[in-house]
Amino acid sequence: DDPTGYARAVKLKAEIGSFGKAIDNINQGITLVQSVDDSIGQVSEILTKMRELAVQAAGENNATTRATYQTTFSSYLSDITNIVDRTKYNGSSVLNGTTTSVSIQTGINANDTKTLTFFDMSTSSTGLNISGIDLSTSTSDASTAITTLDSAMSTAGSYLTSIGAYESSLSFTSDLASENIQNKTAAYGNIVNADMAQEATNLAAAQIRQSSAAAMVAQGNLMNREMVTYLLKGYTG
Repeated sequence: DDPTGYARAVKLKAEIGSFGKAIDNINQGITLVQSVDDSIGQVSEILTKMRELAVQAAGENNATTRATYQTTFSSYLSDITNIVDRTKYNGSSVLNGTTTSVSIQTGINANDTKTLTFFDMSTSSTGLNISGIDLSTSTSDASTAITTLDSAMSTAGSYLTSIGAYESSLSFTSDLASENIQNKTAAYGNIVNADMAQEATNLAAAQIRQSSAAAMVAQGNLMNREMVTYLLKGYTG
């Protein structure tokens, strides 16, 4: 009945399905961002413990005791490396410099993408730069380590802020895609779904026309019989 409307309905159906897939992509992106957020949070906690060790070492004149602090410090370095290496996307770490960015298809058009840029949080990276810290050498080196760790903690905090912004943006985009699905589904329904009130009216009108036609045929047949009877009567009389 409405070829133009049907063509529009086909397009709407394709767009509805595409928005659904875009939401799946966005949810994957949100999962990745949340994983990165958790990892950076864990690194930040370890950096705090490292700073506490540095403060202890800076006030410890006994070299043997400082050496035990350094052993614990080295263990923390290994923990950070493990956390960074296991935070992956498609098999590649996103926190050790292996994968620096990920592109997420967030909409139904080719250019509807969002690039997530991640950070190198390895212990030797420019951002942290804590792999060379040695608390056992002297109290002055331990004191210098405090400043280095303060800088590393500030960097980690900045990274957390950026990751939080990504998560908020992706969540907003997902909500917008869901609204598009609702709106386009309603528009699709308006085109392809029957208007029950109108169809009931059309049915009633068709039934009336059908009854009228049947009545006219019956009346015509009756008139024909009466005419034939009249003619026959005249012929036989």
